[in-house]
Formats: sequence, structure tokens, C-alpha cells
Amino acid sequence: MLVAALGVLAISALSTTPASAEAGWQSLGNSDFYPDADLNGCHTRTFSSGGGYIRYTFSRVSHDGEQTTLRIYEYDAGNADELIDTRHPYDGTVATVYVDNFTDGDNGKAEIYFKVSEIGCNGAPWVHVDD
Repeated sequence: MLVAALGVLAISALSTTPASAEAGWQSLGNSDFYPDADLNGCHTRTFSSGGGYIRYTFSRVSHDGEQTTLRIYEYDAGNADELIDTRHPYDGTVATVYVDNFTDGDNGKAEIYFKVSEIGCNGAPWVHVDD
């Protein structure tokens, strides 16, 4: 009887835990895309990752069903930003990318941001990131 009660307690605890925490992910938050200074595309805010994999969800409120070119960068204050990867997500895509090789600086973190060019800021694109 005690085993059955503990099983119910464990299931109850799991059902109230956010999905990202269940899988060991910690939310770094959301960001809209903002126009670049040269108006040649849009970028997100910077997310600080401790390394390993990050998971992102890309979304557009308005879309035409076509893929978008999404570039993932690591921000470096003293030199050129490093391109981590280029992806072609659809609206609602959830994917991971390995960023461990891009941790640096005094904080030992990878400062990640996302950039789109061909859709600009049209369609209200946004991204959610988990570390």
C-alpha cells in the first residue's frame, strides 16, 4: 500500500512540473526579433548559456509556410561575432544546437543570439530558449 501511495505522489509531483524542467532544461526566456541598425535583418536579445546544448523554439505569428533562414551567433564584445550554425526552421520548430565550443570570457558563458534576414521583422517572429 505504501508503494502505491508513493507512486501516486510521484505522478502528482511530475504533473505539476513544467515540461522544460521535466527534461532537465532551464528556461532562458523569450525574445522578439528587433531591426538591425543597418535595417538588413532582425536579431533577438542575447541569451547566456553555460554550454552544452541549448534548445530553441522558433515561431512566427504570420507565415506563408516557407522555411526561414535562421542564423545563430555567439556575441563577442571585443571582436567579430561567431556564427554557430545556420538552420531553416518552419513556424513552431523546436531544435537543439551545441554551444559548448563557444563559452568564453570572464563568465565562461556563451552569449547567444538569433538573426533572420529574408523575413525581416514581418510576421512577428520570436524565439524561446532553454539551457
